[in-house]
Amino acid sequence: MSCLNPCEVTAINTAACESVPSQIENFTAQFFGEVAKTEVDGVVTWILPCDLDVGLENNARAVDEGLACYFLRLFREGIVGLTGPEGSPGAPGEDGAEPFTVTLLSFTQPTLAAPTVTVKTYYNPLFAEGINVFIETSGWYNLDTLDTSGFLYLTLTKALAGAPATIVAGKKVIPAGYPGQAGVGTAGAQGPVGATGPAGTNYTTTNGFYYATIGTNDQLANIQTAVTFVNSSPQLLLPAAGTYLLTAVVDVLGEAGVAVNDVVTASLYNTTIAGAVEGSAHKVNNLINGARAQIVINAIYSTAGANQTVALYADCTTSAAASIVALNTSMSYVRVA
Repeated sequence: MSCLNPCEVTAINTAACESVPSQIENFTAQFFGEVAKTEVDGVVTWILPCDLDVGLENNARAVDEGLACYFLRLFREGIVGLTGPEGSPGAPGEDGAEPFTVTLLSFTQPTLAAPTVTVKTYYNPLFAEGINVFIETSGWYNLDTLDTSGFLYLTLTKALAGAPATIVAGKKVIPAGYPGQAGVGTAGAQGPVGATGPAGTNYTTTNGFYYATIGTNDQLANIQTAVTFVNSSPQLLLPAAGTYLLTAVVDVLGEAGVAVNDVVTASLYNTTIAGAVEGSAHKVNNLINGARAQIVINAIYSTAGANQTVALYADCTTSAAASIVALNTSMSYVRVA
Protein backbone atom coordinates (compact mmCIF):
# COMPACT_ATOMS: atom_id res chain seq x y z
CA MET A 1 0.00 0.00 0.00
CA SER A 2 2.78 2.39 -0.90
CA CYS A 3 0.59 4.20 -3.38
CA LEU A 4 -0.58 7.65 -2.49
CA ASN A 5 -4.18 6.73 -3.42
CA PRO A 6 -4.66 2.95 -3.26
CA CYS A 7 -8.46 3.22 -3.78
CA GLU A 8 -8.06 5.00 -7.09
CA VAL A 9 -8.99 2.88 -10.05
CA THR A 10 -6.42 3.40 -12.80
CA ALA A 11 -5.47 1.54 -15.90
CA ILE A 12 -1.91 1.18 -14.56
CA ASN A 13 -1.29 -1.23 -11.65
CA THR A 14 2.12 -2.41 -10.58
CA ALA A 15 3.33 -4.81 -7.95
CA ALA A 16 4.51 -1.84 -5.97
CA CYS A 17 1.36 0.17 -6.44
CA GLU A 18 -1.89 -1.81 -7.03
CA SER A 19 -5.32 -0.34 -6.38
CA VAL A 20 -7.75 -2.00 -3.89
CA PRO A 21 -10.30 -2.94 -6.62
CA SER A 22 -7.48 -4.65 -8.54
CA GLN A 23 -6.35 -6.47 -5.43
CA ILE A 24 -9.96 -7.74 -4.72
CA GLU A 25 -10.37 -8.81 -8.32
CA ASN A 26 -7.06 -10.68 -8.33
CA PHE A 27 -7.76 -12.34 -4.94
CA THR A 28 -11.25 -13.44 -6.05
CA ALA A 29 -9.91 -14.87 -9.29
CA GLN A 30 -7.10 -16.70 -7.50
CA PHE A 31 -9.33 -18.03 -4.65
CA PHE A 32 -12.55 -18.82 -6.47
CA GLY A 33 -11.79 -18.77 -10.16
CA GLU A 34 -14.17 -17.04 -12.56
CA VAL A 35 -17.29 -15.70 -10.77
CA ALA A 36 -20.45 -14.90 -12.77
CA LYS A 37 -22.82 -12.12 -11.78
CA THR A 38 -26.49 -12.13 -12.75
CA GLU A 39 -29.25 -9.65 -12.05
CA VAL A 40 -32.96 -10.47 -12.12
CA ASP A 41 -35.52 -7.81 -11.14
CA GLY A 42 -32.83 -5.78 -9.43
CA VAL A 43 -31.52 -8.74 -7.38
CA VAL A 44 -27.84 -9.62 -7.89
CA THR A 45 -26.81 -13.29 -7.72
CA TRP A 46 -23.19 -14.51 -7.79
CA ILE A 47 -22.60 -17.90 -9.33
CA LEU A 48 -19.40 -19.49 -8.03
CA PRO A 49 -17.30 -21.88 -10.12
CA CYS A 50 -17.10 -25.64 -9.40
CA ASP A 51 -20.69 -25.62 -8.02
CA LEU A 52 -19.53 -24.04 -4.78
CA ASP A 53 -22.91 -22.33 -4.48
CA VAL A 54 -24.62 -25.77 -4.01
CA GLY A 55 -21.77 -27.76 -2.47
CA LEU A 56 -20.56 -31.30 -2.90
CA GLU A 57 -22.78 -34.22 -3.85
CA ASN A 58 -24.07 -35.86 -0.63
CA ASN A 59 -22.71 -32.79 1.26
CA ALA A 60 -25.04 -30.00 0.22
CA ARG A 61 -24.39 -26.40 1.22
CA ALA A 62 -27.24 -25.09 3.38
CA VAL A 63 -29.42 -22.20 2.28
CA ASP A 64 -27.77 -18.85 3.14
CA GLU A 65 -24.76 -20.72 4.59
CA GLY A 66 -21.54 -18.71 4.11
CA LEU A 67 -18.82 -20.43 2.09
CA ALA A 68 -16.31 -20.25 4.96
CA CYS A 69 -18.89 -21.72 7.36
CA TYR A 70 -19.63 -24.45 4.82
CA PHE A 71 -15.92 -25.35 4.61
CA LEU A 72 -15.63 -25.32 8.40
CA ARG A 73 -18.61 -27.67 8.73
CA LEU A 74 -17.10 -30.08 6.22
CA PHE A 75 -13.80 -30.04 8.17
CA ARG A 76 -15.61 -30.79 11.43
CA GLU A 77 -18.20 -33.34 10.25
CA GLY A 78 -16.25 -34.97 7.46
CA ILE A 79 -17.21 -35.41 3.85
CA VAL A 80 -19.79 -38.07 2.95
CA GLY A 81 -18.59 -40.13 0.03
CA LEU A 82 -20.49 -40.64 -3.19
CA THR A 83 -23.28 -43.19 -3.26
CA GLY A 84 -22.01 -46.52 -4.55
CA PRO A 85 -23.69 -48.69 -7.18
CA GLU A 86 -26.83 -50.61 -6.25
CA GLY A 87 -26.08 -54.00 -4.70
CA SER A 88 -27.48 -57.34 -5.83
CA PRO A 89 -30.98 -58.26 -4.60
CA GLY A 90 -31.06 -60.25 -1.39
CA ALA A 91 -32.61 -63.69 -1.01
CA PRO A 92 -36.46 -63.76 -0.77
CA GLY A 93 -37.82 -63.68 2.77
CA GLU A 94 -39.94 -66.41 4.28
CA ASP A 95 -43.75 -66.22 4.10
CA GLY A 96 -45.35 -64.58 7.10
CA ALA A 97 -47.84 -66.33 9.39
CA GLU A 98 -51.51 -66.55 8.38
CA PRO A 99 -53.59 -63.84 10.14
CA PHE A 100 -55.83 -66.50 11.76
CA THR A 101 -55.83 -69.98 13.23
CA VAL A 102 -58.36 -72.86 13.36
CA THR A 103 -59.84 -74.80 16.26
CA LEU A 104 -58.73 -78.45 16.38
CA LEU A 105 -61.20 -79.74 18.99
CA SER A 106 -64.80 -78.93 19.77
CA PHE A 107 -65.61 -77.03 22.98
CA THR A 108 -68.66 -76.10 25.04
CA GLN A 109 -69.92 -72.57 24.43
CA PRO A 110 -69.20 -70.55 27.61
CA THR A 111 -71.53 -67.96 29.14
CA LEU A 112 -70.90 -64.60 30.78
CA ALA A 113 -71.68 -66.30 34.11
CA ALA A 114 -68.91 -68.87 33.42
CA PRO A 115 -66.83 -67.13 30.75
CA THR A 116 -63.46 -68.96 30.74
CA VAL A 117 -62.65 -71.70 28.25
CA THR A 118 -59.57 -73.48 26.85
CA VAL A 119 -59.49 -73.95 23.07
CA LYS A 120 -57.04 -76.14 21.15
CA THR A 121 -55.83 -74.56 17.87
CA TYR A 122 -52.99 -74.67 15.38
CA TYR A 123 -50.16 -72.65 16.93
CA ASN A 124 -49.75 -69.25 15.27
CA PRO A 125 -47.02 -66.83 16.52
CA LEU A 126 -49.19 -63.91 15.40
CA PHE A 127 -51.36 -64.38 18.50
CA ALA A 128 -50.23 -62.77 21.75
CA GLU A 129 -51.53 -62.38 25.28
CA GLY A 130 -53.97 -59.54 25.88
CA ILE A 131 -55.46 -59.30 22.39
CA ASN A 132 -59.13 -59.83 21.57
CA VAL A 133 -60.14 -62.63 19.21
CA PHE A 134 -63.32 -63.69 17.43
CA ILE A 135 -64.26 -67.39 17.09
CA GLU A 136 -66.56 -68.23 14.21
CA THR A 137 -70.17 -69.12 15.32
CA SER A 138 -69.21 -68.48 18.99
CA GLY A 139 -68.33 -64.85 19.82
CA TRP A 140 -65.61 -62.50 21.07
CA TYR A 141 -62.98 -63.39 23.66
CA ASN A 142 -60.03 -61.87 25.49
CA LEU A 143 -56.88 -63.99 24.99
CA ASP A 144 -55.59 -64.31 28.56
CA THR A 145 -52.59 -66.55 27.76
CA LEU A 146 -51.43 -69.17 25.26
CA ASP A 147 -48.67 -71.71 24.69
CA THR A 148 -46.66 -72.99 21.73
CA SER A 149 -48.76 -76.17 21.54
CA GLY A 150 -51.68 -74.07 20.33
CA PHE A 151 -53.81 -73.93 23.49
CA LEU A 152 -55.63 -70.60 23.91
CA TYR A 153 -56.90 -69.68 27.37
CA LEU A 154 -59.82 -67.35 26.77
CA THR A 155 -62.44 -65.26 28.58
CA LEU A 156 -65.76 -64.63 26.82
CA THR A 157 -66.61 -60.95 26.39
CA LYS A 158 -69.65 -61.22 24.08
CA ALA A 159 -71.39 -64.27 22.63
CA LEU A 160 -73.01 -64.35 19.21
CA ALA A 161 -76.79 -64.40 19.28
CA GLY A 162 -77.90 -67.98 18.71
CA ALA A 163 -74.45 -69.49 19.37
CA PRO A 164 -74.81 -73.31 19.58
CA ALA A 165 -74.16 -75.18 22.82
CA THR A 166 -71.14 -76.92 21.25
CA ILE A 167 -68.68 -75.22 18.91
CA VAL A 168 -67.36 -77.89 16.57
CA ALA A 169 -63.74 -78.14 15.36
CA GLY A 170 -62.61 -76.31 12.24
CA LYS A 171 -63.82 -72.82 13.20
CA LYS A 172 -61.61 -69.82 12.39
CA VAL A 173 -60.08 -67.79 15.23
CA ILE A 174 -59.31 -64.23 14.13
CA PRO A 175 -57.71 -61.28 16.00
CA ALA A 176 -60.49 -58.73 16.41
CA GLY A 177 -61.26 -55.51 18.21
CA TYR A 178 -63.29 -55.46 21.42
CA PRO A 179 -66.99 -55.72 20.47
CA GLY A 180 -68.87 -52.44 20.53
CA GLN A 181 -71.65 -51.80 23.01
CA ALA A 182 -75.06 -50.70 21.79
CA GLY A 183 -76.24 -47.50 23.33
CA VAL A 184 -79.13 -45.09 23.15
CA GLY A 185 -78.29 -41.47 22.60
CA THR A 186 -79.96 -38.62 24.41
CA ALA A 187 -83.30 -37.51 23.07
CA GLY A 188 -83.17 -34.66 20.60
CA ALA A 189 -85.04 -31.42 20.93
CA GLN A 190 -88.76 -31.67 20.31
CA GLY A 191 -89.69 -30.60 16.82
CA PRO A 192 -92.18 -27.87 16.03
CA VAL A 193 -95.89 -28.59 16.28
CA GLY A 194 -97.29 -29.75 12.97
CA ALA A 195 -100.10 -28.05 11.14
CA THR A 196 -103.62 -28.93 12.22
CA GLY A 197 -105.11 -31.59 10.02
CA PRO A 198 -108.47 -31.28 8.28
CA ALA A 199 -111.57 -31.91 10.33
CA GLY A 200 -112.81 -35.50 10.30
CA THR A 201 -116.11 -36.56 8.84
CA ASN A 202 -118.81 -37.39 11.37
CA TYR A 203 -120.73 -40.60 10.80
CA THR A 204 -122.99 -42.85 12.77
CA THR A 205 -121.55 -46.26 13.57
CA THR A 206 -124.01 -48.90 12.43
CA ASN A 207 -124.05 -52.67 12.36
CA GLY A 208 -126.29 -55.45 11.19
CA PHE A 209 -126.66 -59.23 11.47
CA TYR A 210 -128.34 -62.02 9.48
CA TYR A 211 -129.21 -65.45 10.93
CA ALA A 212 -131.91 -67.88 9.79
CA THR A 213 -134.05 -69.51 12.50
CA ILE A 214 -135.89 -71.61 9.95
CA GLY A 215 -135.05 -72.59 6.41
CA THR A 216 -134.03 -75.32 3.98
CA ASN A 217 -130.44 -76.14 3.08
CA ASP A 218 -129.43 -74.87 -0.37
CA GLN A 219 -127.98 -77.54 -2.67
CA LEU A 220 -125.32 -75.83 -4.79
CA ALA A 221 -125.18 -75.63 -8.55
CA ASN A 222 -121.89 -75.72 -10.43
CA ILE A 223 -122.07 -71.98 -11.18
CA GLN A 224 -122.03 -69.06 -8.73
CA THR A 225 -125.61 -68.20 -7.73
CA ALA A 226 -127.25 -66.49 -4.77
CA VAL A 227 -127.75 -68.80 -1.77
CA THR A 228 -131.36 -69.12 -0.64
CA PHE A 229 -132.92 -70.97 2.27
CA VAL A 230 -136.51 -70.65 0.92
CA ASN A 231 -137.79 -68.74 3.96
CA SER A 232 -134.96 -66.19 3.65
CA SER A 233 -131.74 -65.48 1.83
CA PRO A 234 -128.38 -64.70 3.55
CA GLN A 235 -127.79 -61.06 2.70
CA LEU A 236 -127.07 -57.66 4.32
CA LEU A 237 -128.57 -54.22 3.62
CA LEU A 238 -125.83 -51.56 3.96
CA PRO A 239 -127.78 -48.44 4.99
CA ALA A 240 -125.43 -45.59 3.99
CA ALA A 241 -122.47 -44.82 1.80
CA GLY A 242 -119.25 -45.71 3.66
CA THR A 243 -116.76 -48.43 4.47
CA TYR A 244 -117.87 -51.67 6.12
CA LEU A 245 -116.29 -54.73 7.71
CA LEU A 246 -118.27 -57.66 6.27
CA THR A 247 -118.21 -61.13 7.86
CA ALA A 248 -119.85 -64.35 6.74
CA VAL A 249 -119.66 -67.74 8.50
CA VAL A 250 -120.78 -70.38 5.99
CA ASP A 251 -121.60 -73.98 7.03
CA VAL A 252 -120.99 -76.48 4.19
CA LEU A 253 -122.43 -80.04 4.11
CA GLY A 254 -121.19 -82.83 1.87
CA GLU A 255 -124.02 -84.61 0.00
CA ALA A 256 -124.31 -88.02 -1.67
CA GLY A 257 -122.02 -88.20 -4.70
CA VAL A 258 -119.47 -85.69 -3.36
CA ALA A 259 -115.80 -86.44 -4.14
CA VAL A 260 -112.72 -85.32 -2.22
CA ASN A 261 -111.60 -83.22 -5.18
CA ASP A 262 -114.92 -81.31 -5.34
CA VAL A 263 -114.42 -77.65 -4.40
CA VAL A 264 -117.02 -75.36 -2.79
CA THR A 265 -116.48 -71.63 -3.33
CA ALA A 266 -118.34 -68.93 -1.34
CA SER A 267 -118.14 -65.19 -1.94
CA LEU A 268 -119.99 -61.89 -1.38
CA TYR A 269 -121.77 -60.05 -4.17
CA ASN A 270 -123.35 -56.58 -4.29
CA THR A 271 -126.69 -57.23 -6.01
CA THR A 272 -127.58 -53.52 -6.10
CA ILE A 273 -124.74 -52.57 -8.42
CA ALA A 274 -124.07 -56.12 -9.73
CA GLY A 275 -120.45 -56.20 -8.55
CA ALA A 276 -118.35 -58.73 -6.65
CA VAL A 277 -116.85 -57.82 -3.25
CA GLU A 278 -113.09 -57.99 -3.93
CA GLY A 279 -111.15 -60.43 -1.76
CA SER A 280 -114.22 -62.23 -0.43
CA ALA A 281 -113.96 -65.54 -2.37
CA HIS A 282 -112.89 -68.51 -0.22
CA LYS A 283 -112.82 -72.26 -0.94
CA VAL A 284 -113.05 -75.62 0.83
CA ASN A 285 -112.58 -79.19 -0.43
CA ASN A 286 -111.95 -82.77 0.80
CA LEU A 287 -115.65 -83.11 1.64
CA ILE A 288 -117.31 -86.48 2.32
CA ASN A 289 -121.00 -87.39 2.43
CA GLY A 290 -122.61 -86.19 5.66
CA ALA A 291 -119.53 -84.30 6.90
CA ARG A 292 -119.40 -80.55 7.42
CA ALA A 293 -116.81 -77.86 6.76
CA GLN A 294 -116.81 -74.13 7.43
CA ILE A 295 -115.87 -71.12 5.30
CA VAL A 296 -115.21 -67.81 7.08
CA ILE A 297 -115.20 -64.62 4.98
CA ASN A 298 -113.87 -61.26 6.19
CA ALA A 299 -113.73 -58.29 3.82
CA ILE A 300 -113.45 -54.49 3.98
CA TYR A 301 -115.91 -53.04 1.47
CA SER A 302 -116.82 -49.45 0.52
CA THR A 303 -120.08 -48.33 -1.02
CA ALA A 304 -120.72 -45.11 -2.91
CA GLY A 305 -124.46 -45.02 -2.23
CA ALA A 306 -127.03 -45.86 0.44
CA ASN A 307 -129.18 -49.00 0.83
CA GLN A 308 -127.02 -51.43 -1.12
CA THR A 309 -127.54 -55.19 -0.67
CA VAL A 310 -124.63 -57.63 -0.30
CA ALA A 311 -125.65 -61.30 -0.70
CA LEU A 312 -123.93 -64.65 -0.17
CA TYR A 313 -123.12 -66.51 -3.40
CA ALA A 314 -121.73 -70.06 -3.71
CA ASP A 315 -121.10 -72.98 -6.09
CA CYS A 316 -119.69 -76.53 -6.14
CA THR A 317 -117.64 -78.03 -8.95
CA THR A 318 -120.14 -80.92 -9.02
CA SER A 319 -123.79 -79.85 -9.00
CA ALA A 320 -125.79 -80.97 -5.90
CA ALA A 321 -122.67 -82.55 -4.32
CA ALA A 322 -122.73 -80.03 -1.43
CA SER A 323 -125.18 -77.75 0.40
CA ILE A 324 -125.08 -74.57 2.45
CA VAL A 325 -126.66 -75.32 5.84
CA ALA A 326 -129.45 -72.83 6.59
CA LEU A 327 -129.46 -72.86 10.40
CA ASN A 328 -125.69 -72.59 10.80
CA THR A 329 -124.88 -69.78 8.37
CA SER A 330 -124.67 -66.13 9.46
CA MET A 331 -123.61 -62.74 8.10
CA SER A 332 -122.81 -59.41 9.80
CA TYR A 333 -121.53 -55.92 9.05
CA VAL A 334 -120.00 -53.04 11.01
CA ARG A 335 -119.57 -49.61 9.43
CA VAL A 336 -116.00 -48.42 10.14
CA ALA A 337 -115.80 -45.19 8.12
